[in-house]
Amino acid sequence: MNSRRMFIGSLFTLAVAPLLSSGQSCCAAAKATKKETSTACAAKLKASGASVVESNEKKTKIKIKCAKCGHVSAEIEIDTPTAGKPYTQDWTCPKCGNKQKITIEAE
Repeated sequence: MNSRRMFIGSLFTLAVAPLLSSGQSCCAAAKATKKETSTACAAKLKASGASVVESNEKKTKIKIKCAKCGHVSAEIEIDTPTAGKPYTQDWTCPKCGNKQKITIEAE
């Protein structure tokens, strides 16, 4: 009876192992594809006064850093600028009061 349990246990283990490993490699490939898409979109944007954190076809996340004191604002989500319509914003640092212009445009 003990050998029968071992046989059935090893049978299930051998049958399940390929399913689990194929599922993991599939998810990893999907994550890699998603990151490549975000990076490709972010490379097409040119930012001055801010940095692009993440970008896709509809929305872009940016972080603004003060040029005077180095204060970094929280991530801001904006509509992704197109070739004819750049995103511009006059920003005032909440820490030191420095005023700077933020421009993000498509290259």
